[in-house]
Amino acid sequence: MLFISRPYHLSDQEADRWMRSQVAPLANAEPVTGVEVTRLRSPAGSGGGHWDWMIEIHCDGVEGARRAAREDALRDLVGDLRLLGMHPRLVLADHTEPLER
Repeated sequence: MLFISRPYHLSDQEADRWMRSQVAPLANAEPVTGVEVTRLRSPAGSGGGHWDWMIEIHCDGVEGARRAAREDALRDLVGDLRLLGMHPRLVLADHTEPLER
């Protein structure tokens, strides 16, 4: 997963269009099986205003995710986002286990 701060110098529509165009090459990376782009907002917010992104990069297993992190498309994207001050945070969801009730 890649978490990204919104670029404040763009309108909502421009930012959304730009981010999707930047993320699109990830879908063609060899170990990637799918990519989802989600806007994140504070649950206390009343709409509009501040939001960020969560980019879910789906791969087959942990090793596939590690290979995806080394792909040029993802490395270039993260580097560009850092240069633009968008504070990208790339994380690997390694193990998920539901809590018992």
